[in-house]
Amino acid sequence: MKRCVLLHQDVPDGAGADEQDTLNAAASVAAALAGSGWEVERLAVGLDLSPAAARLREKPPALVFNLVESLPGVPFPGPAGLAVAAMLEGLGLPFSGSSLAALSLSSDKTAAKHVLRTAGIPVPPRVSEGWPGPFIVKHRTEHASFGLGQHSVVPNLGKPLPAGWFAEAFLPGREFNVSLLAGKDGILVLPPAELVYENTWPPAGAPEGMPRILDYSGKWLEDHPLFSATHRSFTGIESELAVRLANLARRAFAALGLGGYGRIDIRLDASGVPYVLEVNANPALAPDAGFAAAAGEGGIAYRDLIARIAEAALVVPDVTLRSAPPPKPRSPKVVFRRRLLADDVRAICALCSASGFFNEAEIAVAEELARAALVEGERSGYRFLLAEQPHGLLLGYACFGPVPASAGAWDLYWIVVLPAAQGSGIGRRLVEAAAAEAVEVGGRILYAETAGRALYAPTRHFYQAVGFSLEAVLPDFYAPGDAKQIWTLRLAGRNQDSASYV
Repeated sequence: MKRCVLLHQDVPDGAGADEQDTLNAAASVAAALAGSGWEVERLAVGLDLSPAAARLREKPPALVFNLVESLPGVPFPGPAGLAVAAMLEGLGLPFSGSSLAALSLSSDKTAAKHVLRTAGIPVPPRVSEGWPGPFIVKHRTEHASFGLGQHSVVPNLGKPLPAGWFAEAFLPGREFNVSLLAGKDGILVLPPAELVYENTWPPAGAPEGMPRILDYSGKWLEDHPLFSATHRSFTGIESELAVRLANLARRAFAALGLGGYGRIDIRLDASGVPYVLEVNANPALAPDAGFAAAAGEGGIAYRDLIARIAEAALVVPDVTLRSAPPPKPRSPKVVFRRRLLADDVRAICALCSASGFFNEAEIAVAEELARAALVEGERSGYRFLLAEQPHGLLLGYACFGPVPASAGAWDLYWIVVLPAAQGSGIGRRLVEAAAAEAVEVGGRILYAETAGRALYAPTRHFYQAVGFSLEAVLPDFYAPGDAKQIWTLRLAGRNQDSASYV
């Protein structure tokens, strides 16, 4: 029987309802794991992590299920809470949920939104972007709605904010929670839930003019008038909107490098455009919490949900570098395969979505090329090379082929690597293999195209790092201010790739 240590914070007497909820979640998760065949040991941790570290070092478990969000006496999530993830990474133990890097980034709202903004993911505008008001004022590191209330929404910013606080546009539209579950088959987006407010807002007993926000009292205090004034609903969400929410949530999940499971909070503006409000790594897992409710709505029973999170944790160490930083980067075990299978089409679409770089139309093109190659083989003009782990998780792929009516020119149409596996050398090996295949049949040059906007800066850096040269720039090709860049890799004199392929 596999042994799992269930790690949760020590909850002192008199702690808030959000912390008390941790004990309920720990008991439920332990029961679910036991029901899935795990031998479970619960371990509560305090500010001094050394006893827990010694115990884990003395008898390392197959898995640590990490429920620690904060530690006694330290505001959520706090450096001490993140220290638990650092401890587990330092011990080299597989653990559930997100890595230290992803937890650190997502716990800082301003840093997370900078990354999202850079990735082209819409977040509420700031005063520096010309937003006139109203604004909502938040603390950059507090979560669980702590600090939110009627005072948080202001018509304008009259004076500088205290240290640690920031302001962004208060959006008046509908609000949604989108839960995501990662696993060997990619990222599964669970049915979105809408946070529905009473029609007669504000409810009786609440201050007049109370904005439609779920504050700490409404979220955690059952005897407060705001608690019963909101409810979660999985109905009434238009199918087109649900698709937009799912795609936006998937991009945000990938952009911040979340692992295992997460929740993306999204709100619409007055015209119905969705914006990412928060990215929540390791959301609450109590059976009555929103994540479990979304899983149930998607047909996943609670025990199966916890089992899937545990299984995902056992996959992650082969892909994600778990130390910070390690003496030498660990590369995942990878096998390369040339022959496309029917199931690869779905996996390719999921991989493109997980990358956070491609919109629906672009993913549809990737699917079209894969289906063409699956049916027609090399007659389609498209060749595929897939990089995967021995158990079948697709880590990356390249689509390439000869340019029709040319003498030895080849195109690298697509190259995509799972975010968690980037930096491990998979992308470079895919390029080398495509180049080697082209050389075998007289190829002399490999072309690659990419966009000039900021989102694609990592792509341009990658091409340069693997030997491509920038050949041409076509200004305003994709949109005003967004150029097409054409990169070339000369193939003359290149050694053929020494790896073996199936």
